[in-house]
Amino acid sequence: MLGGGSSINAMVYARGQVRDYASWQNAVGETGQWSFDDMLPHFLRQENNDTFHNGRHNVGGPLSVTLPHGINELNLACIRAFQEAGLPYNPDYNGLTQRGVSPVQTTIGGQKRCSSAVAFLHPAEENENLDVRTGCLVHRILIENGRAIGVEYSHNNQVRQVYANEVILCAGAIQSPKILMLSGIGPADALHSLGIKVVHDAPDVGANFHDHPLVPVSAHCTVNVGYQRDSQGLRAVANGIRYLLTHDGPASTNGIESNCYFDPDDLEAEPTIQCFHLPIISENGLSPTGKQAGLTFEVVVLQPASRGSLKLKDANPESFPLIDPGWFNDAEDLRRAIGAVRFIRKAMRSPSLSAILEPNIAGENQLETDEDIVRHIKEKTTTMRHPVGSCRMGADDRAVVDAHLRVKGIEGFRIIDASIMPNIVSGNTNAPTIALADRGVDLFLADRRA
Repeated sequence: MLGGGSSINAMVYARGQVRDYASWQNAVGETGQWSFDDMLPHFLRQENNDTFHNGRHNVGGPLSVTLPHGINELNLACIRAFQEAGLPYNPDYNGLTQRGVSPVQTTIGGQKRCSSAVAFLHPAEENENLDVRTGCLVHRILIENGRAIGVEYSHNNQVRQVYANEVILCAGAIQSPKILMLSGIGPADALHSLGIKVVHDAPDVGANFHDHPLVPVSAHCTVNVGYQRDSQGLRAVANGIRYLLTHDGPASTNGIESNCYFDPDDLEAEPTIQCFHLPIISENGLSPTGKQAGLTFEVVVLQPASRGSLKLKDANPESFPLIDPGWFNDAEDLRRAIGAVRFIRKAMRSPSLSAILEPNIAGENQLETDEDIVRHIKEKTTTMRHPVGSCRMGADDRAVVDAHLRVKGIEGFRIIDASIMPNIVSGNTNAPTIALADRGVDLFLADRRA
């Protein structure tokens, strides 16, 4: 799919916190520049914001960023409720501080999704040096004498090869390490066991894999508010037709119009938790469940210390890799999630939400004790679909790429995608991935000119 995740995601525009990029800088040390100050020009160069124009935001770039043109009644109640629970109202979580409750900023322009394909690829379609090939499956990177010289792929059941002076891999945190290992770049013992010739022993390929775990907490409403009915059956069809005719109505938004960031241990501190306010009942955090109106809080641990792994199932390029997400294998992540759920319960009892929510949590578990909450977390946790880190950047010998995103041990080969993040950012990963790609291109061009 052209545009990758940006063509199917929730379109949330979030950059994270300054300390996220300080960790990136620490990872590369004196070998590169990846601090927030280094990244900010790339965010600004890309952005076309419909509301903010200041030192943290810009207009005129190719990537549209907008605030909701209307916020439904249930999300407005959430915005009030979290203020009643002790958070400040923050009009811009991408500004000087992330802390507070806010309207969600989205990559929407002209009431249409602004994916990376819309923002960057489509305007370049007429370039003579651009050749886009879809429906292809990459088998491996072609490497000769320690240098990447091309790519082997299949299309219409035919295996083909294409050659280049340099190869840039942008397949994401799941497919990039898979392609590296299929190419003989990865943990030597694991590759040998699958009959793959080792080109370069890189033990951390597929390691450091992590993601934002999402814990849903839901309650039904006593009145008909939110988007539960609007997102199902004939009403969903009617809203789709309305959008096609007027670019207005429930189908013109991403369906998540408010969120909050907080530290459950100290509401004055920098956030460790993100919480989206989804105006439907949803068991999986995405699609509606049942007919009765309701609200689902999507609780996200922002800076998880837990790490998983990604390995090859076999040497077949068509096989999906084996993934261990590693959620909550670090006790601190679980402790923060428990505190976050407790704070969500407090917000649900606030005047603005208690007036419209049923007193009980949807389901049998009422989340009153830590044991209740832990059981709920273990049963309900799902992915926020923010995989990163499996080809991490760093100055140390085990890092997969260096500060210029060059694959260590192989000449003429770079990775530019979320897999290079040493640690995940405090928020949705789409905007930071696009910005790091912009920085990666600058580094590539600077190296070519050197």
